[in-house]
Amino acid sequence: MRAGGPRQDSLDSTSYGLHYGVVVQNKDPDGLNRIKVKLPWLDQGDTDQTHWAQLLTPMEGNKFGWLTLPDVDDAVVVMFVAGDSSQPVILGGVWSTKDTSPEPNEDGKNNFRGYRSRAGHRMILDDSDKTKVVIADKTAKNVIGIGNFATAGAGPNKCAVFKPPMSGDTGVSISTMEGAMEITCKQGKLSITAEQAIKINAKTTIEVKAAQTIDINGTGTAKLTSGQPANFDAPTIKIA
Repeated sequence: MRAGGPRQDSLDSTSYGLHYGVVVQNKDPDGLNRIKVKLPWLDQGDTDQTHWAQLLTPMEGNKFGWLTLPDVDDAVVVMFVAGDSSQPVILGGVWSTKDTSPEPNEDGKNNFRGYRSRAGHRMILDDSDKTKVVIADKTAKNVIGIGNFATAGAGPNKCAVFKPPMSGDTGVSISTMEGAMEITCKQGKLSITAEQAIKINAKTTIEVKAAQTIDINGTGTAKLTSGQPANFDAPTIKIA
């Protein structure tokens, strides 16, 4: 598969090197995720468009790969296969004073890498002295953090991961600052295992329900404490 249109018959439209372009179409009628660009530096470049151009990606294959289709009006860098202007290939996007980077590297330490979507969802690789990996939605209220929970560095991508109660300073945190969180295993078995302790903490109510049997086993001491009157309701209650 080649980009663009038919091969040129002469060298009149040969154009070597890299060039700036502006995306004008990104809905490929053949479903190949190609785009068309205009080249404003050419005569009539504000209206003329290239042939459909392929995107250069970090990796691609049969229904897998890194998908970052540019938006209309995004600035990109384009080259032409063997200089043939009918065979454009997009090397990538470029930031500008109009389209600024999501990470300005304010302190010059280059601590933050990752990806930010148009809506503001982020995947952050934090290489500061509080190193971590963070996946956050656009509100930053629903977050998965792996690494150091504290914040460090400078810029819009520095972030502190919610520190769960009774936890240490590092680990894995899955948090939502509003709404509910549900962990579901509709088929199969859900297992939670810890080499040391498992702690469950709630400010109001903890409910445990089972359609059949609930087994609680311990090889050491068992302790059940309530600050208010407790009810145990069953046809038969056996304590031995």
